Amino acid sequence: MRTTRKRAQSGEQGSAGGLGTYREVIGLTGPLLPVVSFPARLPTATIQFGSVLLVARTSSSLAAAGLTGGALAVGQVVCGPLVGRLADRHGQRAVVLVFSLANALAIAGLVAGALMGLATPFLALLGACAGATVPQIGPMARARLVALARRAGARDATVGAALSFESTLDEISFVLGPALVGLAAVTAHPAYALGGAAVLVATCGTGFALHRTAAATRPGTEGQAPAERRAPAKRRSGSASTAPAPTRTPLAVHSSESPSPCRAPCSVPARPASPRSPSGSGSRIRRGSCTPPWE
Repeated sequence: MRTTRKRAQSGEQGSAGGLGTYREVIGLTGPLLPVVSFPARLPTATIQFGSVLLVARTSSSLAAAGLTGGALAVGQVVCGPLVGRLADRHGQRAVVLVFSLANALAIAGLVAGALMGLATPFLALLGACAGATVPQIGPMARARLVALARRAGARDATVGAALSFESTLDEISFVLGPALVGLAAVTAHPAYALGGAAVLVATCGTGFALHRTAAATRPGTEGQAPAERRAPAKRRSGSASTAPAPTRTPLAVHSSESPSPCRAPCSVPARPASPRSPSGSGSRIRRGSCTPPWE
């Protein structure tokens, strides 16, 4: 019975600790950021499958649909690292804002081109533009959350929980997005799914870009707090290294006319006064010498 109670108590403590860690994660970002970033991820998961269904419905050609979806995937793979590089150089706010609006326009252009019955090369070009302008909300959110955790000096458990939380949102979006596209294609038309994706990336992507936490990933701000914590230590070490060495005061008393060149302290015993030298002149030390005059 005691073992069972201890196991139950440890399980309750573990669950409470896990919930507390996720509360710390939400405390870093605020409750609004996950609410905005999750819908902004859905277009990335919907446009791939949605473009294939849309072109297949409007052109009645699986070849045209496959070429359009493939061009979209190629554009996303090629330009995805470039988007991340731009965000590292100029910060997430401007990059995400520009690419969110551009991606919304590209998706809308793809929908319009498919409904107008454009030729396959033009549809493939529009698909490549839609893939190249994906704002990469998921990776941006992870980088932002890790930067916030480092600035706050969070524990390793909190950083791990933050990455787990972001990965969970990504997985849910990639499962839910194609399901919504399929539901729209069955009940109405695939164009509605892509139109909704354009609206989501324009509104929620803009909200993600303008959120206050975007300042955490500006160039030169990440890791600023640890640098400031290291600065006092550097100043202390610098002052300690440049401090002058203490001077040693000799213990021996020398003549006031000229100091003795001896570095080692010496103590010369005074010769007792004799009847021939009543004034104690025999106790004088030769200038510049540590040897008694009587030796």
